[in-house]
Amino acid sequence: MKLAVLVSLLVIVPFQVVTASCVGKTVEVWVANGQSLTGDGPLSEPDPYVKVNVGGQTKQTFVIHSNANPSWWQKFMFYNPRSDMMRIEIWEADSGLRGDDDHLGTCMEQLVSGGSQLRSVLCRAKDQGFVRVMYKCY
Repeated sequence: MKLAVLVSLLVIVPFQVVTASCVGKTVEVWVANGQSLTGDGPLSEPDPYVKVNVGGQTKQTFVIHSNANPSWWQKFMFYNPRSDMMRIEIWEADSGLRGDDDHLGTCMEQLVSGGSQLRSVLCRAKDQGFVRVMYKCY
């Protein structure tokens, strides 16, 4: 009896792992909003934007100027990604002569497939604040 249960689990578990993968599927990502993001100095408001990479494909939001609490609500579609990892990068645009954008933080998220609901991810910036991203794959 124990052998039958073990064999059943060995047969079922690999199929569950495969169905949970987003590799080769369509991944819908919404960069929703940010909160308490920082700028170049204590008195300046940031000009934030976000880069999202899924399976080797990178998309970028537009810059929202002078806003520590931006709302992008920008949707990206990633088709047939090569991996289940999503990389979220938070940036602050510099409009000065040097044009060196400031990296505010990076998060890595293991994508999970299944269901029609969007999954929410909070990516924390290294100094303070966060960006909310939602996704689903199908």
